[in-house]
Amino acid sequence: MVMLDVTVVTVALPQLTTEFDAPLSSVQWVTTAYALALVAVMPLSAYASNRFGGRRVYCAALMVFVLGSLLTALSWNIGSLIVFRALQGLGGGMLQPVGMAIALQAVPEALRGRMMAILGLPTLVGPVLGPVLGGVLVDHGSWRVIFAVNVPLGLIAAALAWRFFPRTASRRMPRIDLRAVAALSPGGAFLVLGLSRAGDTGSLLEASILVPVGVGLMLLGYFVRRSLRSRTPVLDLRLLAHARLRGGVVVMIFFAGAYFGSMTILPIYVQSVRSDSATTAGMLFVLPALLSGITLQIATRVADSVDPRRVAICGIVMSTAAMTSMAAVLDDATPYPVIVAILALMGIGVGATMLPTMTAATRDLEGADTPGGTTILTTSNQFAVALASAAVTATIAALMNSRSAVVEGRGVAGAMSLSSAERVEAMPELASAVADTYYLTAGLLGCALLAAVFVMPARRALRDARKLARTAP
Repeated sequence: MVMLDVTVVTVALPQLTTEFDAPLSSVQWVTTAYALALVAVMPLSAYASNRFGGRRVYCAALMVFVLGSLLTALSWNIGSLIVFRALQGLGGGMLQPVGMAIALQAVPEALRGRMMAILGLPTLVGPVLGPVLGGVLVDHGSWRVIFAVNVPLGLIAAALAWRFFPRTASRRMPRIDLRAVAALSPGGAFLVLGLSRAGDTGSLLEASILVPVGVGLMLLGYFVRRSLRSRTPVLDLRLLAHARLRGGVVVMIFFAGAYFGSMTILPIYVQSVRSDSATTAGMLFVLPALLSGITLQIATRVADSVDPRRVAICGIVMSTAAMTSMAAVLDDATPYPVIVAILALMGIGVGATMLPTMTAATRDLEGADTPGGTTILTTSNQFAVALASAAVTATIAALMNSRSAVVEGRGVAGAMSLSSAERVEAMPELASAVADTYYLTAGLLGCALLAAVFVMPARRALRDARKLARTAP
C-alpha cells in the first residue's frame, strides 16, 4: 500500500488542478508531501525497531497510515489534502524498512536474494499498478476512493502482522540525534519549494528559487555533518563505507528518481493534452506492470548466481533506451500501442534493475547493520523521488507556459480548461512540452548507468579484496 500510494495519485493530479483551481506547482505537493514525510521517519525506523521491537513499530505505523488515509479521503481543500497526505506518509515511512529488515533477518545470507524477490514484488509492481488502479477509481468513483480503499486493507494487514510477525525483544538504545532529524525533511522541503517555483517563473535565477534551494542545501549539509560525527546517528551514513551499499545507493538515487518521476508525465499527457480519461492513462501501465513482475522474479534469481551489477546494468540500458524513445516519438497523435510498447521495455528494464541493485547493496550487511543499511536505501530512494517529481512537474509547467499562449501561464490547469477549438490549436505545443520532459528523466537514467559501471563494485573485485584481507598479516 505504501509504494502503491506513491503513484496511485498521479492520474488524479490533472483533475485535482481543476477541482481545487490550483496550479500544478501546488497540486504536486500532494505527491511531494507524502514522499518527504516518508523521508522524515524512515531514518528513525532502525532505532524504533531496535528500541520497541519490529512488530510493535510495524503495526503502530500501519495504524497511523490508515488514519492518514481516512483523513485524506475526507479533505475539503488542497491545503488539508496536502497536510493529511503528510500524515499518511509519516505512518507509511516505517513500514517498508522495518518490514524488510524483519524479513531479511529471518533468512540466511545465501537466501537474501530470493527473499528480496518476494519483498520486491509488491514494492516494484505496486507503483506500476498505482496509475491503473487510480485511473479506474477516479473515473468510476472519485479521487477520494483512492485513499479510502487503504482503510480496510490496512486494518486487515495490521491484524495479520500482529498475528504472524515474530516477536522481537526491545532494547535500551542511546538517545537519538533530534537535531539531525529536524534538518532532514525540512531540507528536502526547501529544495522542492525552489524547484516548484522554477516551474512557475520559468527561470532558475530568481531569488524566490535560489533562497529556498540554498536553505535546503544548508540544512542537508548540516544533517550529513551531524550524522557523520554523532556516536548515535539517526541515519548511520558511516555504513556507506561498504562499497556495495554505497554503489547501490548512488545507482538507486538516480534510477528511482527518474522512474517514479516519469510516472507523473504520461497521465498529464493523456488527460491534459489528448483529453482522454484517467482510466485510459492507467491502462497504459498494465502490460509494463506484468512484465516488471515477471522480470523481477527472473532477474533476482539470476543475481544469486551471477554478478548482480551486470543484471542491473542491462536493466538500466533498457530503461534508458525506453525513456529516450518516449521523448523522441511522443507527439499529439502518437498511437497508444506504440506508447505501450515503449513502456513494456521500460517495465522489463525496471524489473531487471531495482531488486538486483538492492540485493547487491545489502548482501554484505550483517546483524545490526541490516536495518541501518535498508533504511539508507529506502530513505535515499524516497528523497530522490520527491526531488525528481518536483523537477518533472516544474519542467512540464515551464515548457507548457513558454510554448503555448492559450494556457495563459497556468500550465496543466490551463490545458485542462481549454475548449475543444483551443485544444486542437495547442495540442502540438503541449505535446512537445510533455515529450521534452522525458529527456530530463532519460538524463537521470544516464547518470544511473554511469554509477552502475563506475561506482558499484563488481563481485570479482570484492572477492579479491576479501582474499587479500584474509592473507594480510
